[in-house]
Amino acid sequence: MTLTHDTSAGAASAVPAPARVDLARTWMLRSPLAGGLETAADVLVLDLEDGLPAGRKAEGRDRVRRAADEAPVWLRISAAGTRDGEADLALGRDLDDRLAGVVLAMCAGPDDVAHVAASLPSGTPIVAMVESAAALLVAPAIAAHPATRRLAFGTGDFRRDTGMAADRIALSWPRAQLVVASAAAGIAGPIDGPCGPIDQARDAALHAAAMGFTGTLALRDAAVPGAHAGFTPAPADVEAARSLLSTTPDGPVDGSYAPTLARARALVERAEALAAL
Repeated sequence: MTLTHDTSAGAASAVPAPARVDLARTWMLRSPLAGGLETAADVLVLDLEDGLPAGRKAEGRDRVRRAADEAPVWLRISAAGTRDGEADLALGRDLDDRLAGVVLAMCAGPDDVAHVAASLPSGTPIVAMVESAAALLVAPAIAAHPATRRLAFGTGDFRRDTGMAADRIALSWPRAQLVVASAAAGIAGPIDGPCGPIDQARDAALHAAAMGFTGTLALRDAAVPGAHAGFTPAPADVEAARSLLSTTPDGPVDGSYAPTLARARALVERAEALAAL
């Protein structure tokens, strides 16, 4: 069991570990109790929150300790300030440098991020999950906290809290809020909720990418290829961007030229970075 697909395949990544957190497209949530912890996803997250029944939390944490003996692990931890959350943080401290990062479930605000950051080894990356109406309203402050590396959208709990339907129009406003909050804070684009049916993974990823998301949570390995395809710039688009960047206009240009160049440059840079994952 390993943190990422590249290292599980035995290949050293050309992308430094901090950059991998920013670039990762797929974040596989898996119970520590499950067998077969290899994954094709960019990041494997051992789920201590929803991935463990209440009566098996201690067993799950023991499984995490054994897994961390092989390679550093990412954990999804329970809400800050709860008994399970504090037990998860204690585990993170015990793991020390064997803890790769945490996904903080039910983040209520920047104080939660501060508490988690202070409770774990210095510099531990934190992905903060926004899963309620109240959290969405303070998403800019969550994103701006220095310990927050990315935001993630907990669509299931958010829908339960708000009564919103699972359709794109209903969820477009909260998704846009997370994208804007991330951009304003200067962090990588947010991570979307699980893509739903496996045969819709690519379409869901394309939609999320169009909204400004750069990754998704995943529950099944079969969804990973589609999600990767949706979040990876298409070769034709990359080629068109490179052509634009290498061409000097013959005549005058208008005010759209510089922003178009900037988007093309960003697309090429992302494609090249993803190719090195």
